[in-house]
Amino acid sequence: MSINTSPAIPMLAVHHANKAIDFYKNVFRAVEVSRMVTVDGKIEHAEVKVGDARIMIADEFPGHNHAAKSLGGTSVIIYLYVDNVDDVVQRALNEGAIALRPIQDLPHGDRVGKIEDPFGHVWMVATPLS
Repeated sequence: MSINTSPAIPMLAVHHANKAIDFYKNVFRAVEVSRMVTVDGKIEHAEVKVGDARIMIADEFPGHNHAAKSLGGTSVIIYLYVDNVDDVVQRALNEGAIALRPIQDLPHGDRVGKIEDPFGHVWMVATPLS
């Protein structure tokens, strides 16, 4: 029996998913792929792409998911490669993110900055040095 495999796709629960999607578009230059909205206007499922990476986003629906802010934070860090970490981190800070670690060149070969987005999700944004 063959198992169909695919990349892991983070599914982020947030308060105000429409604002989160706008943040990811502005900061990461994400492209919106899809959006499903409930009759009361909440986003039950949306997808964006950052380069080849897909990210799913939804408003919080108690009993199904919990926004990072509702939980008091997240235990997950999303590591995202971008073309220019310095530009992306600066855009994130301009859009309300918090710097958790300054941008620095790390021994494993990436230039990395660590931020928390306004929705409580933590990102390590990186550009390879070579």
